[in-house]
Amino acid sequence: MAALYPYLEPALRYAGWFAIFLVVAPVIGPRGYGLFMLALSGVAIAEALLTETATQALVGLAMVDDRHRSTALATMIVTGGAIWLTLRAGAPLLDAMVADPEFPDMFQSLAVLPLLGGLSVVPIAALRREGSQGMLLAATLAGLAAGGGIALSLARAGAGPWSLVAQIIVQRLVECVVLWGLPAERVGLAWSAQHFTDLAEAVDGRACAAIWPSVRRYAPCLVVGLALGPAAAGLYMLAAMLAEGLVEIGLADAMDAAYSAAMQRFCRILLPAVMASGLLAIALPPLIDLRWWAAIEPAQLLLLGAIPAAVGYKCVSSVERGRKWPRTAVQVLGGIAIVALLARHGLVAVAGGSLIWLGVMGLAALWPARHDLASQWRRTTAEILRPCGGAALAGLFLFFLATPIGLALAPVPALSLLSGAAWLIYLTVRGNPAGPQAPPRALLAPET
Repeated sequence: MAALYPYLEPALRYAGWFAIFLVVAPVIGPRGYGLFMLALSGVAIAEALLTETATQALVGLAMVDDRHRSTALATMIVTGGAIWLTLRAGAPLLDAMVADPEFPDMFQSLAVLPLLGGLSVVPIAALRREGSQGMLLAATLAGLAAGGGIALSLARAGAGPWSLVAQIIVQRLVECVVLWGLPAERVGLAWSAQHFTDLAEAVDGRACAAIWPSVRRYAPCLVVGLALGPAAAGLYMLAAMLAEGLVEIGLADAMDAAYSAAMQRFCRILLPAVMASGLLAIALPPLIDLRWWAAIEPAQLLLLGAIPAAVGYKCVSSVERGRKWPRTAVQVLGGIAIVALLARHGLVAVAGGSLIWLGVMGLAALWPARHDLASQWRRTTAEILRPCGGAALAGLFLFFLATPIGLALAPVPALSLLSGAAWLIYLTVRGNPAGPQAPPRALLAPET
């Protein structure tokens, strides 16, 4: 059970999101989802800039006392409230960006998220310092259940994308309430200049790097929506979330920064990425509305992006650890630039460009280990050649036979047949993953 725990949190989080999506998506449609994502993206990035940075600063402090917590809470309330009012005041200026009368109102409603996120900074940091991942998971699931229930009821009542607005606000509010009910300590609102200085000094490169996951998730949807419209933003959101879920679940325990661990992650994600990409065209259409089918091809390309992403998921050498923040910034900002350049060519072009960029960044992540690569190229080739060959043959099998078998059989038998055959091909080519077998004990020299 302990070995499965790292996978539990992302698996439950993405499974909950996908279950709610399957029920709500046919009612709202890609345009409604895309309009919500356009309104949410800028607010979510502003929220991450405040909350993720402050949380990491609190976690990184050598010693935290009650005055640090109370100072952080007071600062988050004031700063979050200021961001809330600023976003609400600037909402009318966004009318020219999105030609939809509902957009400014949705943006103003979502502007409260930085304040709600700021209120949860102190308990989240306390639980992370204690290593209480189970309590954080409980708060996340409670918020997901409450927000999902609200979204389902409002969507069926005809609220449209406003059901998603209510979902995210209720989810954050419930998470905040649950988190404040978990820690044993009670935090006041006293503010101290000295303790604020300690918190400000803790905002280093590592703390600032905590914003990049949110930027990577929301900025491309915002760029696609502004270039191609809300419907395209909704389709890209679905494709990107499927790929993001595969990476987070498949690499949840990838904490080792060694070069050999990077190769292990690469080999481990090969088959899941290839099979998810090849089988998506059969598995997804029966589950979603016809309007969402245009997200399948971009999702297939983005799912393949999990393979190069596995190499750079963590730093591959101790030399690179000190430069993680610039490398992450380059990867995220470069990916956004690729999306902006290719958006006018459609979602497939955007996904293809993102896949190429991930491949480039995966190779760049190996640069610090170039000396190991030069000296150990025979062992490295032996480690990855057969898994790569097996995954490539399984991918070719799915590429050529997925469509004929999917048309001839029902979805469940087709998925069972294709996945079993692809898995068998991979295992046959890969062979024994443990390397050469030890000689039988009978052939060993007897002990004296």
